[in-house]
Formats: sequence, C-alpha cells, structure tokens
Amino acid sequence: MLASAQWMYSFTRRKAKTLSRLRNEDTVHFEYPGDDGSRVVSWFKEHLRAIGTCVNGGLPEASLTLLYSGIDTFGWLAAPPGVVDASHETYKQWCDKYIVPRLTSVEGDPVTAVDLLAARCGVLHTCTPLSKRGRAGKAHEIWYQFLGRAGMNLIMDPELKTLGLDIENLAMAFKEGGLAFLADLKQDQTGLQNAEARAQHFLRWGKVSF
Repeated sequence: MLASAQWMYSFTRRKAKTLSRLRNEDTVHFEYPGDDGSRVVSWFKEHLRAIGTCVNGGLPEASLTLLYSGIDTFGWLAAPPGVVDASHETYKQWCDKYIVPRLTSVEGDPVTAVDLLAARCGVLHTCTPLSKRGRAGKAHEIWYQFLGRAGMNLIMDPELKTLGLDIENLAMAFKEGGLAFLADLKQDQTGLQNAEARAQHFLRWGKVSF
C-alpha cells in the first residue's frame, strides 16, 4: 500500500474510533484553557497568521482560499441582527465597505464587490477563476499576480475584460479592512455584541478525554 494511502487509512480508522467513543461515552471531557479576550480578535489574528504562512510559503491558491473565506466570515460577523447565515449579500456589503476602497487591479482599474464575489466562488468551489457571474458578463474574470509569477486561465473566453489582482495587495487590503472593521465595532456596541455572539460558534481547539 502506498504511504499516502496508508496514512489516509490510518486517519480514517482513528477518526471512526474517536466518533464511536464520543457517541458511546456518558461523559466526555473537553479541555480548553479559555478565551483570551475577544473571540473576533482572536480569530482575526489566527487568520492573518495563516495567510502570512501561506504567502511566505509561496502558496498562492491557499492564500486566496483563506482571504476569500475570511471576507465571508467578516461579512457574517458584520451582518444586521436577525441574519443567521453568511450570504452573497453579506459578502458584498463587507467588500464594498472594507475591501473595495483599498484595492485596485494590476491594470489600475477598480475592482468591484461583484468581481470579488465571482472570484471567491471560482476559487473556493473549483480552484479556477470561473463563475456564473463571469460567464453572464456580470463580473470580470480575475488573473493573479504573486511573487513574480502570474496565475491565469489559459483557455478563458470571458465576456468582460480580465482584471489582475496582486495577492499580496489583496492580503494587505484584507488586513487593513479587518482592522477598520474592528475599530468600527468599538464605536457600535450593538454591532460588537452581535459579532461576538456569532463568534462564539467558532471552533475551539482543545484536548478530549473520556
């Protein structure tokens, strides 16, 4: 058996055993040291560290995945009371306020929230720049610049002209936009309470014992 197959088999066996024990044990202890301040701030710091690791490690698609999913999360945290799920609308609203003003294309053209939503759908769903909005001529297809290299769809036939995004610039816009969002929350107690309440659903990582 190949090494990768052996690892996957072993991982699956361990996972199955753990799930079985979780279902059958009367008492499961989850050891968690507690939150260190704001859950929103803690998540943001961890996300920035992960993005930095991917950028510094020369991993453009992993960087994009973290950036686009991070915008999704911020859009959900910023949503009005009563909104339960992240959506395309919450994504676009956060982009319009915190990313779009801080970002231009490689060509110097503006990048819209719809362009970023289409790019997000392409990267997260298929690891491509393709999207329904791009095919319908509602969004520009994106090519990427990263540390002296370019990532392009070589067989693209877009309705609108393509736009280039520098991944490091997008990462900086995400960082600055996130900091601006946190500053705005400090002036909006209702928004802060809503964001922190939603952030309580973030995964907490600890040790499980039986």
